[in-house]
Amino acid sequence: MNENNGFIVINKKILKWEWYQDTNTVRLFLHLLLIANWEDKKWQGIEIKRGQAITSLKHLVQQTKLTLQQVRTSLTRLISTNEITKKTTNKYTVITINNYNKYQDYNKQDNKQITNEQQTNNKQITTTKQINNITNKQYTSTTILEYVEENFGRTLSPVECEEILSWNDNELTRYAIKQAVLLNKISTKYISRILSAYERENVKTVQQAQERERKYNVSKSKKYIERVPDWLDKNFSKQEATIEEQQEIKELLSKYE
Repeated sequence: MNENNGFIVINKKILKWEWYQDTNTVRLFLHLLLIANWEDKKWQGIEIKRGQAITSLKHLVQQTKLTLQQVRTSLTRLISTNEITKKTTNKYTVITINNYNKYQDYNKQDNKQITNEQQTNNKQITTTKQINNITNKQYTSTTILEYVEENFGRTLSPVECEEILSWNDNELTRYAIKQAVLLNKISTKYISRILSAYERENVKTVQQAQERERKYNVSKSKKYIERVPDWLDKNFSKQEATIEEQQEIKELLSKYE
């Protein structure tokens, strides 16, 4: 009559339960929670309510691996603190978990409250916590961290992870990562400088980034700039040869006449 699938809820308040240090009693109580009906059912013409279980001392011994005396003692303790009630016949025992609904109930209000708390907590997740998740390999698919690690070809350090988590995960950022790798600049600091330049120059798209690089490469390709030789004086002015220089020139030319 008991299903093997499904689950039960264990509240952390159990840590303060008076029987928590009693291993046998805790084990038996958890077992009863597991075998109890989660909805009203019929069994051999008998209605078994939600939170009740049909069992016997023999079955409890077999299922929990406790001794008969340990089972008896733990049942007595659970009854004494009103955790359960027990009704025994010559064929079976009906165990009722008195606060089953309190232990196992969900309602929409609780779920809404839990959802709101989870959303608030998610917004307040710190970088440190994210880094811990990274260290433990608790990645989600296609994250920017995975993308960088894949392109770098190595495991990221916590410091690198912290820096990467400050970036916006978008097409432009991933383009910058690719460009850095193509230039063999396997460095998050280098990529951060690229992203800072994009922001400073109001580069918003991959197309704008490509145009920026094209202009930079054109400028860089102009290696030779026309310069005036040092020996050339633009203020150089013509000067007439002296009489002696003119005589020397005439003598030289006369030798070739």
